Amino acid sequence: MKAVTISSLRTNMKAYFDEVSETEDILIVPRNNNEDDAVVVISIKEYNALIETSHLMSTKANRKRLEHSMENLKKGDTKLFSLNEDSNLKA
Repeated sequence: MKAVTISSLRTNMKAYFDEVSETEDILIVPRNNNEDDAVVVISIKEYNALIETSHLMSTKANRKRLEHSMENLKKGDTKLFSLNEDSNLKA
């Protein structure tokens, strides 16, 4: 995570955006010397991951399903599945 001033962002916007895209690091831009009035710049990959996580954790049922799946994975209780095999497709 890196914090830069708004004037530094204006001057070096392309370089900062390139860095955020390439490293998936987070860029904080404080405004008005107020920590609560800041802007965060993140890559689209990071944004999509946050949205997906938020969706997956949005309901109790989803959380329980994920917890159960993680427990099964830790126990080695998994099943091999391939989307490329015709045997998995139902007509």
